[in-house]
Amino acid sequence: MDTYVSGTRLKPDGVIYYSGQSRTPRSIHMVIEAKLASHTESLPNVVLGQLAEYARTVWTEQPTRTFVPVILLHGANMTLFVFARSGYYRVEMGTYLFTKVAGSPEDTLELLQFLQDLWFLLKQPPNRFGHFADVSVKYNSLRFSGGLQDSRVELAGLDEDLDVKLGDRIARDVPLIRRTAYLIKATYCNKPAVLKYSWTPVDRLPEGAVYRVLELHEVSCLPKIHSSGILVKNFFGYRLEYLLMDDCGESVESHFFRTPGPLASLDQINSTCVAIADVINRTVSCLVEAAKAGVLHRDISTGNITICNGQVRVIDWGYAKLTQPDAPEIKDIADEWGFNLGDVTKNEIIHDGMTGTPIFMSIRVLLGRPTRGLIDDIESLFYVTMYALSHLSHGPSASSAFKVHDNNTAAHVKLGLVIRRKSYLEFFGVKVCSDDIKAQLDLLYQLLFCCNNQFIGEKLAEEEAEVRVVDTSIMRKIIGSSLVDQIYGSQDDDSSAMSAGENDTPAVKASAKRKTRAAKTRKPAPKKPKPAPKKPKPADNSNNPDSIKNRLRPRPGRSA
Repeated sequence: MDTYVSGTRLKPDGVIYYSGQSRTPRSIHMVIEAKLASHTESLPNVVLGQLAEYARTVWTEQPTRTFVPVILLHGANMTLFVFARSGYYRVEMGTYLFTKVAGSPEDTLELLQFLQDLWFLLKQPPNRFGHFADVSVKYNSLRFSGGLQDSRVELAGLDEDLDVKLGDRIARDVPLIRRTAYLIKATYCNKPAVLKYSWTPVDRLPEGAVYRVLELHEVSCLPKIHSSGILVKNFFGYRLEYLLMDDCGESVESHFFRTPGPLASLDQINSTCVAIADVINRTVSCLVEAAKAGVLHRDISTGNITICNGQVRVIDWGYAKLTQPDAPEIKDIADEWGFNLGDVTKNEIIHDGMTGTPIFMSIRVLLGRPTRGLIDDIESLFYVTMYALSHLSHGPSASSAFKVHDNNTAAHVKLGLVIRRKSYLEFFGVKVCSDDIKAQLDLLYQLLFCCNNQFIGEKLAEEEAEVRVVDTSIMRKIIGSSLVDQIYGSQDDDSSAMSAGENDTPAVKASAKRKTRAAKTRKPAPKKPKPAPKKPKPADNSNNPDSIKNRLRPRPGRSA
């Protein structure tokens, strides 16, 4: 008999809810599906897909889940499927149907064992079976305690300032397997906050560790982190991490898309343009500071840049990579968070070519190039800006740059859109753009797609190694000389360049080092000697055919 799950399209054959709670997806303990045929050897994909959809729905609605159990009754057998972040695991529970009521003693013992196992599963409290917290009763507040590697969470009964008072979930896609994150609006110390749960492979970088590195180097435009730690150290190869941070406002996508596009008033357009200009400046500054601290974001998108009370924030550093793993503070942070620095560094490099939001990825990343650096993050910001500006004209859907393609096609589409410096705004579908933003975008265009004022799209598409460097003369115009001097040191020659990324080729790194060294060690030019006294001007023998000067005069058509 099908059982409808309220608020969903699911119709499983049975659902077990937590006692005393409303029958919604948020209170499901276990889902039961029944099939007439027995599948003891292999399970048809259509049946497995059905069970996985049950698990995905439950996991989407229950952030406290460590795994989702689904029971399959098939023929006379019962099988427990445990869906975790790393995949699903199958546990045979045994036979529950027999041809005779009074079978053999062996049948009786088998049935008894089956009933005991089933009863054991059903009586397990949520915090021991499927959850990292006790959710058998309704709760509105949580309390976190413990250290970074052994953090604990419990329901908070008292209304204290240090308790995390939970609000609504922030809508976000939750995939069935692999890494994912939940965002929940909250209140902490009577101020708006955000609670984030993240499931991450144990051989990848914890986001809390990234924020710690950035905080040590005082990188700007970051949310304040109040508390962080690991709740589950290793569950089938995944860790569960939590972050409690200041409220980050709304994403630039939500912020800019509240403007009614082509119907926007002049004041709305001007206000949006001012905000976009600030986003460009602040985000580039943040990315440059982070790169200097040894961190690449790798997932700059419209959802990972926010605006809160007029302040720009760069968030979601869960896909970041450490580029200076040998730094002493990095080793200390790895010890604090309990991850293997060598394994994490190796795996993050492997994921360089597959990390990020495809429509905002740089051309080289889309083409699967083996190196990635600061210049790729800045290129992603360029596309984020185009995405926002195109909405003011007619919506991003009208631009082919933001349609879903395979990576190779998307890379060549972007190359075609930026091929002409005078027309790239038009090609991206941007019709409304203030002069100051146009000036900023032109600087970004020159930084990303030109070298010596020549378009380098062909090299971006063909060269394996990074062919770009970050010209400090351009960076000074984007983020200001004081910040460039503070991070990279003052340069005598504004045309000098800094590395485009930590993964640059040795040739690019050597070139940058030579230029920097030359700028620092350059000696003043020697004084020119005083000119010798002028000699008397010789007589003009131009008409004398026997003069030496005329005999040595070049003949027509030949060089001297």
